[in-house]
Amino acid sequence: MSTDYTLEQFLADTRATIKAKGVPSGLAEVRGHLEKLLHNPELLTKHLGDPPPYTRLTTIGHDPETDVHVLVHGREKGSTSAVHDHGPCWVVYGNYKNPTRMRRWRRLDDGSRPGYAELELQKEFLNEPGQAAVFAVGDIHSIEFGDDTFFIRVTGGDVETKQTLKFDVAKKTVEIADRAQGQR
Repeated sequence: MSTDYTLEQFLADTRATIKAKGVPSGLAEVRGHLEKLLHNPELLTKHLGDPPPYTRLTTIGHDPETDVHVLVHGREKGSTSAVHDHGPCWVVYGNYKNPTRMRRWRRLDDGSRPGYAELELQKEFLNEPGQAAVFAVGDIHSIEFGDDTFFIRVTGGDVETKQTLKFDVAKKTVEIADRAQGQR
């Protein structure tokens, strides 16, 4: 019998943390739970098969009581995301296989001009396998990953059904992306 931390344990611990501490106060603890889960060597094969397939997005867990979603992203080829937020949802990114470069951005303008946004890079870091990073509601970020990367994304709410913001740093623009319509 395996003593590895399971998805079911993660969801139960995350539920207990959110009920006891709330959000955003409990997000650092949720990050710790995810880091424990990332060390389960059988996580992907148990939930996705052997070998785990490369998929843009696969939900492997959901807690209806807290509306926490656990999603796997498997990428065969490297890529860089647009600079974005997750709308009304918080997110914790955890790397399972290979690192992801994470960038946090700060908005400099006050948001009063429709379609305009001025951003500056606030922090850049490498999320190594076994590590997780928290982005609270409204945090602006981007990710960059190499070939053969798997990461776990835990969200408070189903971000794939929400409207989020997508930024173009060079053009100083912002637009609403409706993820329910497939816009990213």
